Amino acid sequence: MMDINTSVVDLEEPGLGSLSEPVPTEPSQSGPPPRNLVYEQPPSVATTTTTATAPPGPPLPSLRIRIRRPVPRPAEVHDDLPELIPPLDDSDSEGDSDDDEAAAGPQLNTVQQPRGPRRLILTLYDRLITVANSFGLFRQYLHRPTFDPDRFVPQDDLAKSLAQHFDAEHDPQDSGPAYLHNNPTFSLLSEWQITGSNEKSNKEMDRLVTDVFADPNFNLEDARRFKAQRVASEIDKNEATTSSFFNKFTESSVPIEVPSGNPDIPSRTFQIPGLHFRPLTSLIKAAFAHPLAAQFHFSPFKLFHRAPDGKEQRVFCEVYDSDVFIQESNEVKKAKNPPDDPDYFGTAKLWPIYMALGNLSKYVRALPDVGAFQHVAYIPSIPDSVKTELLDWYKRSSKSKSKTAQQDIMTHCRRELMHAVWRMLLDDEFMHAYQYGIVIKCLDGVERRVFPRFFTYAADYPEKVLLATIRDKGNCPCPRCLVTMGKLDQMGLFRDMRNRIQKARQYLWDKVQKARTWVYKKGRGIKSVYVEQYLKESSSVPTVNAFVDRLGHEFDLTRMLAPDLMHELELGVWKALFTHLVRVLYAAAADGSLVRELDARFRQISTFGGDTIRNFSNNTSEMKKLAARDYEDILQCSIPAFEGLLSVEQGNNEVSKLLYRAAEFHAFAKMRLHTDETLHHLETTTKQFGKQIRHFRDNICTKFDTFELPSEVEKRNRRMARQVQRTAGAVTTQPRSRKKKGLNLHTYKFHSLGDYVRFIRFFGGTDSFSTQPGELAHKLVKRLYGTTNKRQIEKQIGTRVRRLERAKLAARRRAVQRLKLVQRRLVVHREESQPQQLQQSPNLQENEEDRDPKFFVSPSRNDGMDLAQMLKENRGNPAYENFIRKLQDHLLGRRVNRGFDGDAHEDFTDEDRNSVRIHGNRIYEVRTCRVNYTTYDNRRDSDVINPRTHPDVMVLSQEDDRDIRPFWYARVIGIFHARVMTDHERASSKGWEWMPFLWVRWFGAEPGYTPSFTHARLPKIGFVQWEEEFDNYAFGFLDPGQVLRGCHLIPAFHLGKTTGLLPHNCPIARQVKSESGENSSTQDWTNYYVNIFVDRDMVMRHFGGGIGHQSQGSTVRHAPLADDSHIPEEESSEQPDDVPAETDIQQIERTLMEMDARGDDGEIDEESGQTDGTAVVDSESEGETDDDSDDEGEDELPDLD
Repeated sequence: MMDINTSVVDLEEPGLGSLSEPVPTEPSQSGPPPRNLVYEQPPSVATTTTTATAPPGPPLPSLRIRIRRPVPRPAEVHDDLPELIPPLDDSDSEGDSDDDEAAAGPQLNTVQQPRGPRRLILTLYDRLITVANSFGLFRQYLHRPTFDPDRFVPQDDLAKSLAQHFDAEHDPQDSGPAYLHNNPTFSLLSEWQITGSNEKSNKEMDRLVTDVFADPNFNLEDARRFKAQRVASEIDKNEATTSSFFNKFTESSVPIEVPSGNPDIPSRTFQIPGLHFRPLTSLIKAAFAHPLAAQFHFSPFKLFHRAPDGKEQRVFCEVYDSDVFIQESNEVKKAKNPPDDPDYFGTAKLWPIYMALGNLSKYVRALPDVGAFQHVAYIPSIPDSVKTELLDWYKRSSKSKSKTAQQDIMTHCRRELMHAVWRMLLDDEFMHAYQYGIVIKCLDGVERRVFPRFFTYAADYPEKVLLATIRDKGNCPCPRCLVTMGKLDQMGLFRDMRNRIQKARQYLWDKVQKARTWVYKKGRGIKSVYVEQYLKESSSVPTVNAFVDRLGHEFDLTRMLAPDLMHELELGVWKALFTHLVRVLYAAAADGSLVRELDARFRQISTFGGDTIRNFSNNTSEMKKLAARDYEDILQCSIPAFEGLLSVEQGNNEVSKLLYRAAEFHAFAKMRLHTDETLHHLETTTKQFGKQIRHFRDNICTKFDTFELPSEVEKRNRRMARQVQRTAGAVTTQPRSRKKKGLNLHTYKFHSLGDYVRFIRFFGGTDSFSTQPGELAHKLVKRLYGTTNKRQIEKQIGTRVRRLERAKLAARRRAVQRLKLVQRRLVVHREESQPQQLQQSPNLQENEEDRDPKFFVSPSRNDGMDLAQMLKENRGNPAYENFIRKLQDHLLGRRVNRGFDGDAHEDFTDEDRNSVRIHGNRIYEVRTCRVNYTTYDNRRDSDVINPRTHPDVMVLSQEDDRDIRPFWYARVIGIFHARVMTDHERASSKGWEWMPFLWVRWFGAEPGYTPSFTHARLPKIGFVQWEEEFDNYAFGFLDPGQVLRGCHLIPAFHLGKTTGLLPHNCPIARQVKSESGENSSTQDWTNYYVNIFVDRDMVMRHFGGGIGHQSQGSTVRHAPLADDSHIPEEESSEQPDDVPAETDIQQIERTLMEMDARGDDGEIDEESGQTDGTAVVDSESEGETDDDSDDEGEDELPDLD
């Protein structure tokens, strides 16, 4: 998967731009909140409500865990809705900026011309700084933009669960047909078939009725004549005349030149059939005509955040606000005018290539069904028939008859095939656009010159090896630098970071050409000394890189090959670390009891969110059929699961700290929005994680004799059996014994972790260059594969992709037409409907999908409870003790606008409480409460609170040490609502009002325990102890508007369970389902850990500084990682390895010519690694290979099945 970014030059005269600096406007208001919610606007203003001083009550007993309530400090919860940066106004398009400081002076850039007079380019930087939104975000444009795509982004698109949105007013006008076929009925039936799932579920059948049968143009008589194959053929025939989007796939053969291995026999060209591709320029043109083009960012900018105290810092989020985009945009403004256009101003296997434009927001690109990813080509594999012919020819021609030489030639052919495909894609038309730009009329009617640029190519390691033209797991395995295999474990050290810069990999064009001369002209082997003398030192291969060949020698190939978090961290380093931790547990207890305990703990960890944390399998340690998301869940929940399994002497504390640093690095590396502060913390965490894992390897792992896991032994036996079967036929092999295994850090995946900070500064968050969107795009290919007849699958899949693209566009056009019709009808009845809307109660939330309110509680009255009867039935139950009094305190405190302080209203008298009346003396219970909140990256999300499955919530703390413990935590045991009135003199309203409330069991902080990022300790809490003699508010009530969001709590398994916190059989307080129902209503876990790593938003709430959390208040930014200094690891004074990029080619050439004159073939002996001649090449340092890698080797194409 690749991101192609398009830098744009507007074809308008300077000074006639269509946009100007916007006039400062007030932050957008989303309307008054419901009266029962406790938050105010403008959100940037923090308000504090004062309360009367409560009379001193009886002293609190000395409790193990309790909620500390000194003088209450009420804090209101302000829920700020996500807000875009104020859009630029077209009405203020003319005139120059009044800000003299914002407009940088003209800069003269001198360009040396090969002929003629010197050419001077005058570059005017008309800088524009936008107005900051309510979160303090603002942009700095170096050049005044002519188009602001954010004006077309509706508020709903800032929600995490983004639905398809159509704006009839601003939707781009498309002249294409609303139906694929001339017969609307045929078109509707065909679209239903090719869209959605190939397994038609109940949802698909409902869609058939609503989208097809209910369409006014559907005709039953036409449906009787419908034949799917015939209609599909007619649609394909009409494509050229009815659609301007997306060219058809072209089928072609790929020529690759294969050396003979003999100087007397010339090389031969083999044709590899089966390449299906579409020209890149046609896809770029189609993308600019697609409705998504309305959201393209043409002008790069820098994004900044201004804190309430005036401090400003850089924000890194999207590709189009990165330094690389700005650099490329400035470069293309200096491009020459094109010579032909002088009037303008400046089993079944499939290997797909996808293209996405970085001008589009990554939040949109990540959605699998919006059409942001274009299918460019399907790379073929070498057919068996061609492979057989090729090997037979090579055996006859080559002087070397070894099997190694035959394997080397096939590996070389696969490299040549990859770059031959890319050489065809980078055709002359694309190169013209790359050099001179391509003029495209955009959706706003402005013609712009678009310059395509390759920013990132997201791929796993085997594909990176092919693209970088280096050997797999060679002496220098990194595609970005020349750090050797033996020093890959030094990730995070100063010298390692220095070597990444000083030893940056460069494509050795001259050496590759010299090596190819020996291979293709003089018949030497691919790995002969004649080749290795040039290329082995840098692990290069004799293949001409297509990107360097076509785009120029100055093309930065290493910057394009960005690191990939999913394969390198989740499926790489973390999988290897988790596997070795399981080996350690087997070594610590040979009977497997510790591993069984680990599996039992994971089974008892509750789920969180819709799919954030899923149920763990029965035996997590076996790691069967786990995807990257499963390893991510294991990492986020691993700290409590492993704690206490090893003794302190065996390294329990070191393991806990290592798991914390691993989860911390993963959380910060995967953030979608970064600031200078979070990047600095990630940089420090990177160093500390490397330091901690090396300490674990060198000091803890040496205490155990670790061997392969049973699953690893089975996997190795199967692999060896396949190898024996391929070489010797059907031969039965004996099972192998377990091999001793250690923690291997000499891998590229571990080494790549040191590049994340640098690439985030280049391109924004790691989700901008992750392979995960490409993996989601594979789902479409797999689904379409199921609809083929399994013959010529590339061609059939390409045809179905085309049909699907056109079907989605036609459906969108019809949806826009229907929306316009509905809007016209609403205009007629608008005056009549407005009075009815005004009569609705502002407190009764009826739309559950509305994300603006702070929460949603269903107003259903199906499950009503009479308070007197309920208390009578539960007499003696401690949860119901003083139920009425606490409820009256809670409701009255909200009606008199008392700030939240945990309902410690000791100043309320019985007369005050009696002023509260509940309609019918009945409360109504509902199952769930949805809490909406704004995330750290200015998006809208929600958590569903359910007392039986997801009951835990967090609110702002009211303690004096709020900087240390910023949150209180509670377990919801009931969700209720009632109609309440009061005639209290201080009540803001005295009528009947609908009021929802949560019945909770409070958690308290563990005394003497301080959580922090510095000490690598999760927050540790426990239930407030219930005392029969004194009511210390172990149970209470909570306003849903005070809930920040749901939280994920994991038991401290090593501390066990207890009955001392609530020594009663109380099922209502222990509703959460556990692994075993035994004693579930009489015992509680002694402690819980707050899983701050459950998602990135939770991390930023505890770390502080989240842009979307400004209403949360300040959270102390912990001094990073100071307490790990006890780990000894000195930086050695050794000099960096001298791995020159350019050695003396002439000297190498003289040595090889002497060998050739002696008749030395230069083949390397397979056992000794030396040649038979006098020239000796050092054997390659293999190091430790990454045996646990799931990536395919370069000998095989990725298998999507």
